[in-house]
Amino acid sequence: MTLPLRDAFLAQAARAPDAIAVVHGDRTWTYRELQHHAGRTARTLAARGARPGTLVAVRLARGPELVAALLAVVLTGAGYVPLADDDPPDRHRHILDDCGAALLLAEHPADDGRTLTPDEALAPARPFDAPVVRDEDPAYVIYTSGSTGRPKGVLVEQGALGAYLAQARMRYDGLAGRAVLHASVSFDMAVTSLWGPLVSGGAIHLLDLKAIASGEQPPPAAAARPTFLKATPSHLPLLRLLPDSCLPTGQLVLGGEALTGSALADWRAAFPGVTVVNEYGPTEATVGCCAYVLRPGDAVDPGPVPIGRAFPGTRLYLLDAEGKRVVAGAVGELHIGGTQVARGYLGRPELTDERFVTDPFAADGSRMYRTGDLVRERPDGNLEYLGRADEQVKVSGYRIEPGEIEAVLRGRPDVRDCAVAAVGEADARRLVAYVVPGPDARPDAAALARYVAGVLPPHMVPAAFVAVSELPLTPNGKLHRAALPEPPPPEDESGGRSPAETLLCELLAQAMSVPEIGADADFVAFGGSSITALKLVAAARKAGIRLDLTTVLRERTVRRILAADPEAASAASPITDGVPK
Repeated sequence: MTLPLRDAFLAQAARAPDAIAVVHGDRTWTYRELQHHAGRTARTLAARGARPGTLVAVRLARGPELVAALLAVVLTGAGYVPLADDDPPDRHRHILDDCGAALLLAEHPADDGRTLTPDEALAPARPFDAPVVRDEDPAYVIYTSGSTGRPKGVLVEQGALGAYLAQARMRYDGLAGRAVLHASVSFDMAVTSLWGPLVSGGAIHLLDLKAIASGEQPPPAAAARPTFLKATPSHLPLLRLLPDSCLPTGQLVLGGEALTGSALADWRAAFPGVTVVNEYGPTEATVGCCAYVLRPGDAVDPGPVPIGRAFPGTRLYLLDAEGKRVVAGAVGELHIGGTQVARGYLGRPELTDERFVTDPFAADGSRMYRTGDLVRERPDGNLEYLGRADEQVKVSGYRIEPGEIEAVLRGRPDVRDCAVAAVGEADARRLVAYVVPGPDARPDAAALARYVAGVLPPHMVPAAFVAVSELPLTPNGKLHRAALPEPPPPEDESGGRSPAETLLCELLAQAMSVPEIGADADFVAFGGSSITALKLVAAARKAGIRLDLTTVLRERTVRRILAADPEAASAASPITDGVPK
């Protein structure tokens, strides 16, 4: 029988109470300290109504207190609802209202009857007796992009989470060492690195990889090198910017989007002794439900890396449009059954019934999840991911419903209609919004970007906005996405440049490996990414200009970046032969 997360952690803490559990900078907490801190908070939460079957939201900055707060919720038997610390306030309000959480652990106090700061939640240290947790009780709710314009919450039960963690513990021995937690806990990729170590006797190493790559934070000591790291394939360029002390010695697990052998080649050449795992699994199937392992020395073709075979307890079916199994080698929509299937979408019974359907191949009447992913079985029995069957897109590892962005843009009076599409491949894949202006309106791209950024997370802000008179339609009146025009190249800048603008334009061109780029050019529209921004920030710091990574990602042109941060436009000189004069 699989232990629920709470019991698995308590058993591990009892076995090795003095082992290190959490590392953040120069701070370390042992299992005893983590359990003590979480237990004090759990007593307060329980006194305020947290118990199995209820939900508690958590919005805290990265640090040991975040881990303790999430664990406190787990100790009460309640399910946790993680909120990204940098998401817009409107998104937070929607999630809190939608999930109905009676309690919120947050950094700042609020007089709303449900918000507690970590200090306010600390009760006197006394034993805490938690009620029994059942497999069907909520473990967490993670919100993903929704086609209606609002995110939808995926409710994962205790039994499903316990089943996944049992597989992770068995498959990823690096979790028993030191595992890097760098992703937001609101992204289900973080579940592996957050809870995997704590049920395996390992330590969570909280690192901000982007801040380290940009030079904003120092790297960890070489002696603290991790054994396990989980990331998306889009993170591979970021990993190349990091010192070895941030990179795993045991296992690199990749997931969240398609992986190719060519994208992986540089990593495997630089770290031939590290095992690479391509793990597949939507949020609705609890993080990961099948995997393909590349051990040191294993050959891999430049093309798609398989997603492998099902975990024990998981059933994978490739079905045609009529719900019949396709023959080996044919393409079918992947359906997932078994112990890791989520309960469904919180408060969305119609959508749940649409995507979570009765499994006709199971004798117990259980359900399976329709993924919308197109997959085929290779001759060796491994599965290969081919893309989406619906309109969802994957950008930088995030699953995005274009309809959510479209709904936000349609809320502006100067936008009559719009469509959002993903353009490009691999690292250069980006979102483009096609906008039909309202009567006598001329929507400004920068204003549209700022508007979207005020409502949606950064990864959902389109890189380019293209004005069109009408959206192309198919003969039956539906949007013809394939007929949307290619986004035009950005217009050349007008006006001269300051010395600081000249320097940053040259540094940005180097970061993008292009001959030149204008001061008014949106580097994301040119195919740049967050990795480009990291390279720019790091290079600018070496040249004496301190840029804020958040500002660079938000403003996206040299002129706007410097206008938003006047202090950065101080002493700067142009580059000669790759170095400042």
